[in-house]
Amino acid sequence: MNCFNIRSLALAMALSTVSIGAVADVIEDFEDGDFAGWTTSGTVAINTQKTIGNYSMRLRGGATAERSFAADGDVTVALAATSLETNNFCDVYVSEDGVNWGSSLITLNKVQDNGTFTTATTTTNGGTTYIRYVQTGSAADYCYADGISIVGAGVPTPSVGVSGSGSFGDVLVGDSATNTITVSNTGNANLDVSAISGISGASAPFSLANDNCSNSAVAPDSSCSFDVVFAPTAETASSATLTIANNDSNQTVALSGTGTGTPPEPPEPTGDLHVFTGSGNVARTALTINDLNGSSLSVMDFSHYSHGVAEIDADNSNAQEPTNTFEGRLVLNGGNATALNFNEQTSGRGQAGNYNSPGTLPAFDFEFVQIGSHIIPKTRGLIVSGNIGSPDFQDWNYILEPGRVWNETNDAGYSRVAIPFALQENQANCTHNGVITFAFKDDGSITNAAVQIGGETCLYFQYDLTGLVSANYVQGTVSGAATIITDYEAEVANRIPVKPIAELATDYPASNVNVANIGSEQSSAPTTHGVLYNGVHYAGACSTRHGDYPFCEVMSLPSYSTAKTATANFAFALLVEQNSAARNIMVSPNVSECQDGINGTSSIWSDVSVENALDMATGNYRLASYQGDEGSTAVVNEFFLTFTHDEKIAHSCERYIRKSLPNTHFSYHSSDTYIAGVAMDNYSSGDLFDKLVDEVYKPLNLSPVTYTTVRTEGSVADPYWSHGLTWHADDMIKLGQFINDRGVINGQQVLDPSIMDDMLVKGGDLGLETYGSESNYLNGVWTYDMGQRSSPLCPVGSWVSYMSGYGGIGVVMFPNGAVYYYVSDSDAYAFGGAEAELHKISNICGN
Repeated sequence: MNCFNIRSLALAMALSTVSIGAVADVIEDFEDGDFAGWTTSGTVAINTQKTIGNYSMRLRGGATAERSFAADGDVTVALAATSLETNNFCDVYVSEDGVNWGSSLITLNKVQDNGTFTTATTTTNGGTTYIRYVQTGSAADYCYADGISIVGAGVPTPSVGVSGSGSFGDVLVGDSATNTITVSNTGNANLDVSAISGISGASAPFSLANDNCSNSAVAPDSSCSFDVVFAPTAETASSATLTIANNDSNQTVALSGTGTGTPPEPPEPTGDLHVFTGSGNVARTALTINDLNGSSLSVMDFSHYSHGVAEIDADNSNAQEPTNTFEGRLVLNGGNATALNFNEQTSGRGQAGNYNSPGTLPAFDFEFVQIGSHIIPKTRGLIVSGNIGSPDFQDWNYILEPGRVWNETNDAGYSRVAIPFALQENQANCTHNGVITFAFKDDGSITNAAVQIGGETCLYFQYDLTGLVSANYVQGTVSGAATIITDYEAEVANRIPVKPIAELATDYPASNVNVANIGSEQSSAPTTHGVLYNGVHYAGACSTRHGDYPFCEVMSLPSYSTAKTATANFAFALLVEQNSAARNIMVSPNVSECQDGINGTSSIWSDVSVENALDMATGNYRLASYQGDEGSTAVVNEFFLTFTHDEKIAHSCERYIRKSLPNTHFSYHSSDTYIAGVAMDNYSSGDLFDKLVDEVYKPLNLSPVTYTTVRTEGSVADPYWSHGLTWHADDMIKLGQFINDRGVINGQQVLDPSIMDDMLVKGGDLGLETYGSESNYLNGVWTYDMGQRSSPLCPVGSWVSYMSGYGGIGVVMFPNGAVYYYVSDSDAYAFGGAEAELHKISNICGN
């Protein structure tokens, strides 16, 4: 039995008032994971507790939710409540006109708040039924709506909607462009697209393709789509009217386009974009055109995907500038998810069984533009493949990065493409890097796409994923192409100059630097590392199981807890710089879920400031050891493995007990950072993370991958704040340098200087001790006393500041101005090797 039938059966069993054999005209059970169609006020969210099935709609803090249904008859509703207090209620009303509501059909008070669903049935006439839920009480009182069924006299009807454009603009004669039209049904009966006339009117030079709508029935709350192709044969304007016949109301789409002549020469890259100067005579032994058009693919060294085109010494690749130009959509497997060859690498952990389908590549249908030998995805940053529990959910989200295009003499006139990308675990920071490669021509010809994942930064789950996937090149004008190219040129121009890390010894020959010692602590499972010194980024290779990653400059690197510093604490310093009173923001007034104590007692958060939470010094914890709470089963299950704001904030506010006064004891909680982020977000206007991007990340010239973050699911899309960002290596050293610069960008003080001084241990406050006298924590930054090493280079009291992330990630801001970063799955966090080598170049003690 499939999931839909199981859920329908559970609903039918719960709604005992629905007669056996009756067929519901409407069932609203929230199993689609959202409350689309409902008009809400207050705090309303989809919840995974107190449900009939897997989901219900939860209301709190005086919330309401109302919706009309195009059906009438026997109306059954279900309602549950928890945590109600005196004069707090949950009510549900049913109306025929949405104006006259009468008495509530179900009322629950504090005696009935046991989380058990109560059902009731009434009858409506007139063709439309209105249902309204009302929660009366505080933010800690909960009402759960579920199990709505309408069975009866009303005749369900479809409701058609059409989206998509029929305007094609200018298209070269002999080429073609494709637009997708979507037909949706928001009614409560099947929408039948006529089997007789269906979709008509697409006469030459217009035609239909991939028609999934004609002679079909579109179920309620579903859609179908088809493509309209414009293929001009003359330099003239063309128009037509497309008609979509159906059993609701016929719809029309105006089609227009103009055939144009010889295109202008493609724009040349700016001086900052690399140009290939080779002959194209590449000695290729794998991934030949025949291999790409074959039927199988083995895991191989990543050098076969690039042949050096993306390395620092790309001039030695012998690649030739491309003769074909890609603009339009790259579609893999018809836009469907694809099962590939999957091989888990982590011995003894067996993590694959905890995922739905870890060996599946999510649906891939994305737009790209090309400038010279550079190909750029239109959409950058985190691309979410679907919410957990929704029909389109996948285990992995995409991150797409710019790649390269080039010619090889043995490719029969095709140009070859390599696109770096990453799969990031949905609602987590685990990141797996790979490359997609294929070959294409201007006429739309394209080979299969070879896909390989072979490296990651993810301590608990490591795998190879590889295979050949059928590909389509859907040519067409990409909106905003000129801006995409201009932004990319600026992105490349603003990267810090890079040299191989071996040249650190070459540039400072008198220092006798042993570069092999830098990053040695993470050598058991390295991803990458590097040093910023005197304005030069000395970069190590990006390691995978199958050779060096060819696109190291855009390799996706997860932040994990380095985000605590560079998002939550930077956001705090930004607010304080703009309003000094923000330094004293308190948790309770800004986080309603942390306001009420147990049984009416005073909240343990009433005396906790946001800065206390950022310092991990709230006084609320269970175990006194510095990280004793963080790894508990409750934290994993109730915080890290929950994905809505309601679930995360409930754990964050309610898990711990008052053990000491604020600012007296260090206890590491990612949930404290989440509370601080929520409080600051509620305190400020607009989305605080977007403000941070606009006012800090973009002025710092961070890459577009930093402009998005993992957010909670549902109507409240809060940043995770404690983790969930993705960096490039260039971003990591810029963030470290920004701290060394005390929050100044281009001469302007952007972050509060006193907070930055605290981060650099220059403000007189050392923070709280963590695991020993040599380690403190303050404002999201760890500090270490280099003078307390067993063989110290510096006197006691020589503090160094650093950001730290799960698995073996760090950004170290040395007092001599050097910034050192490392990314690994070594579970090692030491940096003594870099400390010793950089001290040879200049005094690292800061004295």
